[in-house]
Amino acid sequence: MPDLHSPKVTSPSRFESLKSYLSPGELKAILTQSSANRGLERYRRAGITASSSFIAKAMNILISFLSVPLTIHYLGSERYGVWLTISSLLTWMTLTDFGLSGNALVNVLAESSGKDDFEAARQYASSAFWVLTSISVVSGLVAAISFHWISWRAVFNVSASVPSHELSVACAMTLAIFILGFPLSLEYSIYSAYQDGYLANIWSISSNSFSLLALVLVSRFHGGLPQLVFAISGTRTLVSIGNSVYLFRRYPWLIPYPSAVRLASIRRLFQLGGKYMVTQLAALGIYQSQPMIITQMLGPASVVIFVVSYKIITLPMDLVYMATQPFIAAFGEAKARGDWAWIRGAYKNANLAATGVGFALVALMALLAKPLIRIWASPAAVPTTPFIWWLSIYVMIGIALMPTNQLLSGVEKVTPLAVSTTLCAIGVISGGILLVHGHGLVGLAMAMAFSKLVTFWPIQLYEVRRIFAGITRAHS
Repeated sequence: MPDLHSPKVTSPSRFESLKSYLSPGELKAILTQSSANRGLERYRRAGITASSSFIAKAMNILISFLSVPLTIHYLGSERYGVWLTISSLLTWMTLTDFGLSGNALVNVLAESSGKDDFEAARQYASSAFWVLTSISVVSGLVAAISFHWISWRAVFNVSASVPSHELSVACAMTLAIFILGFPLSLEYSIYSAYQDGYLANIWSISSNSFSLLALVLVSRFHGGLPQLVFAISGTRTLVSIGNSVYLFRRYPWLIPYPSAVRLASIRRLFQLGGKYMVTQLAALGIYQSQPMIITQMLGPASVVIFVVSYKIITLPMDLVYMATQPFIAAFGEAKARGDWAWIRGAYKNANLAATGVGFALVALMALLAKPLIRIWASPAAVPTTPFIWWLSIYVMIGIALMPTNQLLSGVEKVTPLAVSTTLCAIGVISGGILLVHGHGLVGLAMAMAFSKLVTFWPIQLYEVRRIFAGITRAHS
């Protein structure tokens, strides 16, 4: 006979279980409790960083999406065009760190972390910070001296409807943000090097949230170009300053004392960074040259078809990049510890995951591309089916080679990256010009796919096989 007075035990509902997993204590445990197994710890940190990257990316997309209806109606087409040009210039200016931040700093700090060499890490961080600060000071002086000699109206080719004072203030603010950005550009690289990229993404999410709030306020009160510059970029700079304070409290051994600057550290950063900078500049040819080719050969109307299609169909490649990018620092730290078995296994796993998930997403986006473009843009922006499939092939090639790219970056084999990227850029531009003439946008997509296949594939995969073959011989 059952005991009527015994307590009734029930299993928690799914909602209660999900609520417990999403509680602040549980989330803090996931972010802070490290694994004793170093290999599993690298996977854990890479997974957290990738997950937070998706959220940060979504915030960026949201801001880009909302900025158009919030601003274009009251700014007018000419002032809005000026704003788009300023935004584009700020993006291009991020390439002018002279290789002292970015993957070069990630490589040397990850190596120092793998060797538990705090002094070397301090020297690299201090050297990068003070050289970039010096560049910032010199740039500020040049900008201050030359600013009033530049005809900003001629630079942006605007009519009298755009007030000169408004344009000058907006340009001054843009230059100030650019100049301050030099020493602040170290933040993401430092977080990435110590496999704490999720912290950088949390700060990025906070920064984007403040920018979105500021954008809404500026548009609500019909602010001009200077207010827009501050809303989108100025707020991010202020948050970045707060991020720097937190950063050096978290990693006190990296506080940039001038006495820690070393010429040898600067030399190595420039050697590595120069190769990465070549890769970045060549990447502009691969990913940014198409609109200019299309404009000159097919007309501006075809640019809309290409750009809209590209944003949708290449989204899986962006997601795979965000998922695999955290492995750069993990590969570097594992290399410093001589843990090549983990590197080989992680590279294999990353390839399987990237191709398995990435290819499925590419196929899905190819099937949905036409209806999505018809809804998001307009029927006039819908591309042909052959163009969609050739662009999808290009994306699949990029996804298949993404882990290889991250591996070579992580173990500092930058020369094959620079060579293959440069050759690919030449192929995309020259092949695009030749094939667009007879095949239109389909020809351009064909040039992009073939160029990546015949440059990235043999050069980068040959280098990976050479690396692993050398390790096998060393241990035999």
